[in-house]
Amino acid sequence: MKNQIKNFFSNNFVYKGKEKLSKLTILSLIILNILVLFILDKGIDFQTRVLNNPMTKFPYDCRDIFTYNLNVDDFNNYIYNAQNYNSKYQNIKDLELDSRCSLIFEKINSIKKNIDIKSLKKKNEELSNKSYELNNQISYLKENYNTLLFEKISNQEVDKSIVEGNLTAQNIKEKYENLSLELEEITKLKDDLFNKFKEENLVNDLSSYINSNKTSVLNDIKKVEKYYSIKYEFVILLFLIPLVLIFFYLMKNYLKKDKYVLYIIYKNILVVTMIPTLISIFSLINIFIPKIFLEKFLMFFYNLEVPFIVYYFAIAIAILLFILIIIRIQKKI
Repeated sequence: MKNQIKNFFSNNFVYKGKEKLSKLTILSLIILNILVLFILDKGIDFQTRVLNNPMTKFPYDCRDIFTYNLNVDDFNNYIYNAQNYNSKYQNIKDLELDSRCSLIFEKINSIKKNIDIKSLKKKNEELSNKSYELNNQISYLKENYNTLLFEKISNQEVDKSIVEGNLTAQNIKEKYENLSLELEEITKLKDDLFNKFKEENLVNDLSSYINSNKTSVLNDIKKVEKYYSIKYEFVILLFLIPLVLIFFYLMKNYLKKDKYVLYIIYKNILVVTMIPTLISIFSLINIFIPKIFLEKFLMFFYNLEVPFIVYYFAIAIAILLFILIIIRIQKKI
């Protein structure tokens, strides 16, 4: 096994010619490596965040409507706020969107288009401010009622009263009743405002659609999220492995043809492509490693109050592994 690995490395990664690279060529290779790594990162980002992502199929704006009991019949609900944003790849994400989420957004937009929600909110705010003022006035009357009674008993003159607003023991009750009636009217107007919105056909249609599709949507969200961490790494590997094989083939082909520059170019690209590939493979291994073993291992050092030693071990193993690899590579050169 050991000899097979040596032979594989020697036959594919060792150039036996004497041709050397110029400094400008080396600089160009570095730039190419950075460019390839950047493109790979963008490709992985697109594959995992757009085409194979549960959050693209069921974005937060949609899943929150089905997950939580949002009062969609309340015009103050945030779903009716003005939303004008476009995230990366938004046009493609819209195509990946679940049809039920798409229909929900259409219904919400239809409500915003056909009902003057801004006017309703403004009117509600005005009524709320008026209600707040009336409540303050009523509270003031309640707080000073006993003071006025005491002043009346002591025959104190009205102009010397400590209570503001020309209030007396005779007129405080009348003012209290008038303010209470006005507050009731304000409350009724607010209720009418909310009821008017609730009774809109478009709003009822939205509410009915959510209730009838809630269970199926929540079940589908669970399905697409199940084992997503594993699917995520497999998607990355499906994207990278064909590239690794292609670059390896080209590298080996130019090595056989004794074309040093092209061999070096594809060898560098292969190494760059292997970086995210190995990271993804190690991530998969980490997913499948028994969690109980890791927890017990960490808990052992946690009980000793030195959990950071675990990371020391990880660093030491990584350094030792790469020292062995580098030494063996150097001996072959």
